[in-house]
Amino acid sequence: MAAIAWQHGGLDAAFALAAAQQRPLFLYWGAVWCPPCNRVKSEIFARDEFIERSAAVVCCQLDGDSVGAQAQGARHGLRSYPTLVLYAPDGSEITRLPCELDGELFTSAFDNALAVHAAGSCASGALAAALSGERKLSAGEWSLLSHYSWDTDEGRLLGTRALAPTLLALVRVCDDADAGARLQLHAQLATAGKDIDAEANAALLLKVFADARLARANMDLLTNSGINLIKYARRREELVAALGAVAARWADDFWLGAPDRLMAVRLQMRLGRLLAPSQSLQERVRERVEQALAESTDPYERHTLVNTAVSALNDAGLSAQAEQVLLAELPRSHSPYYFMLSLASSAKRRGDTAAVLDWYGKAWQAAVGPATRLQWGVTYLSSLLELAPQDSTRIEQARTGLRADIAQAGADAHQQRNQAQLQKLNWGQV
Repeated sequence: MAAIAWQHGGLDAAFALAAAQQRPLFLYWGAVWCPPCNRVKSEIFARDEFIERSAAVVCCQLDGDSVGAQAQGARHGLRSYPTLVLYAPDGSEITRLPCELDGELFTSAFDNALAVHAAGSCASGALAAALSGERKLSAGEWSLLSHYSWDTDEGRLLGTRALAPTLLALVRVCDDADAGARLQLHAQLATAGKDIDAEANAALLLKVFADARLARANMDLLTNSGINLIKYARRREELVAALGAVAARWADDFWLGAPDRLMAVRLQMRLGRLLAPSQSLQERVRERVEQALAESTDPYERHTLVNTAVSALNDAGLSAQAEQVLLAELPRSHSPYYFMLSLASSAKRRGDTAAVLDWYGKAWQAAVGPATRLQWGVTYLSSLLELAPQDSTRIEQARTGLRADIAQAGADAHQQRNQAQLQKLNWGQV
């Protein structure tokens, strides 16, 4: 079976290869345990269409736990997992792509980014031209900006600009209907609805919900942030009914991946709760979770599916069932330590301090990779100091273990940040 030809010699080597071959570089920055990263692997990287497109670029996979990865990440503005960046052969950024898109939409955005680059432009060039008014942007450039990953920008495109006013400025000058709608959704979220009229918000949302094509093009924003978008608008009951109908279609859309269908079910349930709690909605969530997990065999898909299932069950008020799903998944998961954090959160909600600390400790001990171990270890130590400050023995054991992890990991950028956090946790005192 065909697969992406990932370069594993490190990011510097990948940049050198891209420059030598005069090909763009596609970078995937992620981690083994990260649910969105696993969704990207199953939903995007495994698709034949994307694998075919990837042959035109140099592809580099940089795991956050690999040697020197955190220092490289800091140098190139890589922080959130996953971050997906398309670079020009000279190392400049063409764009950052949103990981929440499904495989079909991501491939389309990827194609567009390469076409914009071939035409001599990029996200930074398009943004500068749009804000200055120096020239009219092409449809491809507007699409590039509307599909930019603002959440993972890290100041690369925005620089010193603030996000909300930048998006509002783009909305005012955008002459492309589809890109304008998506940019306005981004602007509503960035401003929390404060700088856009609530009636105008409602009008835009109803327009998007009523257009199956336009709603599908913005499925990532609607499933992840649809509830907030409705809260920022008037005519809420009308909006809830309209988006609920859209979510119902997506929940039963065979062409969507299982995690995305379950996200749609979760959205249905959350929309229903805005109006009135419903036992039938609870049962639907339970049934769809059981069905999805019973049918899932791909380890990448299953990892993100379990994460979505747990969120959906908790949102539905089925916390006991969510915990059962987590416990059942531990023996088969490739990253059980991630789900141990979720079990700690579950214990915290029911007020079981002993279980909270137990799961955080188990997660740290099971964690793999230097950056991950330090992150999990800091979480455990901070929880001990917060929940059991009198337990000097366990606190000292945690500090000793973290010292050993730091010594083994070396002084990478992420580890330095963790060490700074440890200083705030009274590192040197019992």
